Amino acid sequence: MEDNDSKQNDEVGLVEEPANGSKSKDNFDEQLEKTLRETEEAVLSLKEISSDPAQARSWEEAKECVSRFKPVPGFIWRLSHFVLGRSGQIQPVSEGLVFGLRRLLFAAASDSALGADGKINNVRKALKILDPDVIAAVSVIHAVCRRLHKKPHERIWRPILDDAVLRARIGFDVGSYSPDFGKGRGMLAGFAGRAGLAVLISSGDLDSARQALELLANGKSIRDVGLIVYECDPLQVSAMILSAAGCGRDSAFGTVSYASSAARSIVANDEQLRWLSAFTIVESVRVNTPESVDAEYWQVLGLDNPESKDQLLSLAKKAIRRGHGWAWIL
Repeated sequence: MEDNDSKQNDEVGLVEEPANGSKSKDNFDEQLEKTLRETEEAVLSLKEISSDPAQARSWEEAKECVSRFKPVPGFIWRLSHFVLGRSGQIQPVSEGLVFGLRRLLFAAASDSALGADGKINNVRKALKILDPDVIAAVSVIHAVCRRLHKKPHERIWRPILDDAVLRARIGFDVGSYSPDFGKGRGMLAGFAGRAGLAVLISSGDLDSARQALELLANGKSIRDVGLIVYECDPLQVSAMILSAAGCGRDSAFGTVSYASSAARSIVANDEQLRWLSAFTIVESVRVNTPESVDAEYWQVLGLDNPESKDQLLSLAKKAIRRGHGWAWIL
């Protein structure tokens, strides 16, 4: 069953990965290791985190996990880094940047939520329909899903990945209220809520995967499950995935700050605050506790008036009831 699902996903072939030479691949692997190391060092330099000796060990585990997993290939990293790598900015996408992503673009542009709700099979038309940040987010999320489908224990991580994509769908709507943040970053903030756990489960052995599933079934938080079974917080893995995918260090800081009791003191700028806010709102909406979200987080994403908030909650309830509808991205 698991093998058939993986083969079916590969056969869909939404991405044509360019044939890079070994030198190009080696250069990207070096860049990936450098990015992960710098992110780890930057996080561990924070006073709120460096004061806890266990943090160094758990961050090392998260870094090693993502280093082995390699969430995105080099050409998707270049796209994501160009579009989303600058804080508070979204750069336009040219045809050259989406080489190899033609069929993925068509699927996204033909999607009723992201695009035109009709069949699109022209690259230029797809680029006009889709926001650049959405193109980058779709590419990153699909790349992570493709990587996962080559990993074991699919029956255990698949429902978790499906929930990550549902959260990405909610994040799309959250980001739509903040032009400075954008729908694509909203998607990635939502996806980060569960992607790290899916990657951890796929990277370990079967006994660990079963133990994680049992702990989740008994009501343990994903943080506790990660620390007990894999010796790191899944959000640390998610933060490293975003960093390794070219989304910029602010995405990592904003995401991992959610797991800290001193979240607001970790956040150092407006962009990190937007990531933290988006993550927090998606998480609370998904578990039906929107009243728990600090007023500042709603405000920073343009959701401080009752009408906008009610509209978002209505859209989220519909998505939760009907499902994300993005089977093509998986």
